[in-house]
Amino acid sequence: MTEAVARRGGARSRGLDGVLGADGRVRLEWLLGLVVAANLIVLLVQAHAFVHGVYLNSDNASALVLPALASHAPSGSIVNLGDHAWYEFWWFMRATVGLPHHRQLWELAPFVVGLLGIAAVVACTWRGAGRLAGLLCAAALLATSAAMRSILFVPETRVSFILHAGALCGSLMFVYDRVRSGRLTRGTLLAVAVPLVVFTGAGLTDQLLVVGGLTPFVLAPLACWLRAGSTLWRKVFLFAIVTGAASLVLAALLTHIMNSDHVIHAPFPIDFVPSEMLIANLQNLVAAFASLGGGSFFGGPASGENLLTFMLGGLTLLALAGILRSLWRWATSTERSVASSSTRLSAVGVREMFVVYWGLTLLLILAAYALTTVSGNSANGRYLLGPWVAVAALLGAFVSASWSRGALILAVCAFGALTIRANLANGVPAYGFGPDQRTAREIERFVLANGATTGYGGYWDAAPVTWETYLRVKVYPIGPCPAGGGLCPFRNNQISSWYTPRGHISSFLLTDSQPSDPLAVTSPPPAFGHPLIAGTFGTFTVYVYNHDLAADLGVS
Repeated sequence: MTEAVARRGGARSRGLDGVLGADGRVRLEWLLGLVVAANLIVLLVQAHAFVHGVYLNSDNASALVLPALASHAPSGSIVNLGDHAWYEFWWFMRATVGLPHHRQLWELAPFVVGLLGIAAVVACTWRGAGRLAGLLCAAALLATSAAMRSILFVPETRVSFILHAGALCGSLMFVYDRVRSGRLTRGTLLAVAVPLVVFTGAGLTDQLLVVGGLTPFVLAPLACWLRAGSTLWRKVFLFAIVTGAASLVLAALLTHIMNSDHVIHAPFPIDFVPSEMLIANLQNLVAAFASLGGGSFFGGPASGENLLTFMLGGLTLLALAGILRSLWRWATSTERSVASSSTRLSAVGVREMFVVYWGLTLLLILAAYALTTVSGNSANGRYLLGPWVAVAALLGAFVSASWSRGALILAVCAFGALTIRANLANGVPAYGFGPDQRTAREIERFVLANGATTGYGGYWDAAPVTWETYLRVKVYPIGPCPAGGGLCPFRNNQISSWYTPRGHISSFLLTDSQPSDPLAVTSPPPAFGHPLIAGTFGTFTVYVYNHDLAADLGVS
């Protein structure tokens, strides 16, 4: 039976070569390279518009406003970074806040980190699974949909996850190669381990990296050791467990230091969902993963543009299903051969570890997403960045026949071309509901003309106005009080000193008449008194008062 399968595979390969010619594979790889280059060019060309659109979302703009205004906060003020601790970018921005062009630097840095992360994963894939797999990975990761860009190139989201995951993967391969060749000296080990512990410890302040990066980093060499029984793998595992434990200790220490310095993140409880919610969570997982590829077609009409969106979603979900199937077949078919042949281990050890590492990243995060409350809705795609990267890394890891390589290359090229078409046809969207740059400047001129520089507004409007007016006008987020009957300080993404009343100053309230939202401020409460003047700018209205409204917060 095996010989028959081999004959059929050989016939298919000859058929493909007959169609494409002797150099058909090379031509397909060149086509793949062109898709990679084209997607990178589109990303860079649209980067300026992306920056203007992405910071209309207050979650994103707050990541810039908080470190910028922390310098003006009195000693002892508490800085709340939101749902998770993005300390790495906080340290970078606090270190560079005094530079003349720090604003542009802060907006550029996420692109640099994101592209470095893609480069690290591609290099890891090239080393672990070959040149074609590396090219496929590059094509998949650079074909960034609008949804993926808002995760990969924004400080507050998981932009550094991909860089950390690539670095962990690469370090395992480096140590394995050195151990196998007998060239791992104590000096080399320290030169790798110390920077890795520092870098990984900083990243582990975001707990998602614990699940999707550190755990596979430790378990991949352990699994290979248990299956092969080799002292080589035991040494690699010892490296992983020691550096991993040290990184965890450092992460705990850094978190303690930051909390002691009053820089915290809000509690974000994660619970296991009841069993009856599993189906809904799986549905959210499928929808969220499809949206990362630009294929959010669910619920739309099956016509026009949605057909192209459906193709993107279909290719995305097909890739996920194909990788999961290949992982299962690989795990069940290679366990015995790997365990019984140390010669085979020396030849393909890097590849085996590569597959185990990214397979664990994929499976662990998918399981965490499906079983816990982080999958509360299909918009939580940022938690699936790890599986997305893992699928991209594993795309070319399991193909061997010429016909399957050709089909896979064409499918990835189609995905890249559809992504380019969607990005060019749709342009760069506004990622939030905050006032755009023109409206923010109109609000700035109005309040400055009436003697006010400090104001308060709904969460989705406050940070975008503050950032787009270059901090000349500061709008602090407020929202309905939990008990009702007034407006209160916003609970997250804020500095406690923002809500301390300031002497005899004028202040203003920014309201928004757009469709209702639980966090919206749509009208001034009676406790604020009578405004001196009001101005309307589109859907936004500004009320200027002769006192600091902080004194009236929490009063019904």
